[in-house]
Amino acid sequence: MPRHPNEPRRYRRQCFLQDAAWIFSDPTTSSCADRAPTMDQSLELCIAKLFAYKDRMNDIDSALGDIHRIRDRLAAGTRFEGFAPKLVALTGAFALALAGWQAHSGEASLFAWILLALVCALMIGMEAIVRARAVHRAMADRLINSTLQRFLPVGLAGAIAGFIILIQLPEHARLLPGLWQLLMAVGICAALGNLPPAMRWPAAFYFATGTISLAMSGDASIDAAWLMGLPFGIGQFLVAAALYISSGRKPHD
Repeated sequence: MPRHPNEPRRYRRQCFLQDAAWIFSDPTTSSCADRAPTMDQSLELCIAKLFAYKDRMNDIDSALGDIHRIRDRLAAGTRFEGFAPKLVALTGAFALALAGWQAHSGEASLFAWILLALVCALMIGMEAIVRARAVHRAMADRLINSTLQRFLPVGLAGAIAGFIILIQLPEHARLLPGLWQLLMAVGICAALGNLPPAMRWPAAFYFATGTISLAMSGDASIDAAWLMGLPFGIGQFLVAAALYISSGRKPHD
């Protein structure tokens, strides 16, 4: 835009306001070389352009919000490939090993199972984050959050129920294996939108074993270690098999 160094200060201020209006993309606004609007006219024009600019920014914010919601919907329906079949199978082996040790030693404490569950969840979670960032890249965080939001409430419910029953009602502790298996089935069903369709079979297995374990919990002749270890050991092997088959046997599995 042209400038005249010898203009009076008032006229240069008018030029500044008119140029500001021109910056806000009004092609009909002429420069100070053509005409010199009054101060009030320039201010009104600038205010109008500022409101127009604000409306444009609101449109941009709305578009970005729509993009964010679309990405969330995509994440909710995208298959999560962060779970490692071999590591899930290893947790099943841990369950069978702990059940065998407790049956052999006569130690039937369920606190050991809570500790094992925490260790296994930490192992699977860390591996899932690493694999998800390698496989899903930009969508990794959204898929992790989407899957975690479905699993976490069930896991917290199982942990809270376990601690309260073991501390306040230890005489009913034999109900926990069946309860935890049912919660495991509910968690898998809740996350089926992000899991392979074959995961329905492990979920059905956990529903069946949870029901049987609850029905057999009143029989003192059955070792509680096997009520816990056998269903979870076999169930985790089934989960690993479903993940492995659905993965197409990719090299990173």
